[in-house]
Amino acid sequence: MARKKERAARKENAGEAGPSWDMEEFLKVFQGRTGNAVTRNRLERYLREGLLFPPGKDGRFSERHLERLQMLEHLRSRYGMSMRDMAGIFGVLEGRREEPTREGAAERGDDRKRKIVDNAAHLFAAKGYHGTTVDEIVQATGIAKGTFYLYFESKEDLLVEVIKNLIDETLQRIDDKLRGKGKSDFITRIEAKGEELLELYLENSELLYMLLGETVGNRRLQEQLHEVYERLAERLEEDLQWGMREGEIFPYQDLRTVAYALVGMGQTVAILVSGSDREQLPRIRATVDQLVRRIFSR
Repeated sequence: MARKKERAARKENAGEAGPSWDMEEFLKVFQGRTGNAVTRNRLERYLREGLLFPPGKDGRFSERHLERLQMLEHLRSRYGMSMRDMAGIFGVLEGRREEPTREGAAERGDDRKRKIVDNAAHLFAAKGYHGTTVDEIVQATGIAKGTFYLYFESKEDLLVEVIKNLIDETLQRIDDKLRGKGKSDFITRIEAKGEELLELYLENSELLYMLLGETVGNRRLQEQLHEVYERLAERLEEDLQWGMREGEIFPYQDLRTVAYALVGMGQTVAILVSGSDREQLPRIRATVDQLVRRIFSR
């Protein structure tokens, strides 16, 4: 009967049938599985802070405790999180409100993410990408550091999100401008996109060049940079298809390649413009306009 009660207690502790350990055994099992040691003091502090749920009534730890401890140690060693930071991230994961908003209601996740991106964009512009720390971003946003890592794995990922957000805003301005022009020909549409994208490059050249630099040797960021280029090229390809249907431009065989060529040309022209005197801008713009008309004339 006593053994039956012990098995029931272990099952309650584990949430399902499975092994359980006392504290010393638990620490040895953790080290055996991960190759990393956790001191008894740190384990007890995790328990006091509520980051690790208490052992079962029999004082034993289960697989659930092991999984949580692995998460805690990963956050501590990989990202250098403090106990407070981790309390913030697990508070969000478990549905506890982290900070009250002005309305006293829980802030929606997408709103919080947008706030992080907006504040990062302002800080990057003011202090530069490398001059801005994650601590400064979370302080400006009013969140715990752990919450930041719910949305972004690193500051690099945030940089990409800032660039994507700038691209979205630019494309929206382009759509608004074209709607204001009514029905327009192909060259007018390309010019509208070119002007807005040129302003994007000029106003955010440091961030764009930084993104290019950060992608060197970083396969994940290279893929995300490719996504940025792809979004721009897709919009240009739509205009190319429209121009061909209207019979306004030369019918190129591969419009996707042409669209990417235009994106690349826009980027390099922006580099030229950024290093030129403002008095030369009309001449550069007129030359690019002449080039585009020549390229696409039938």
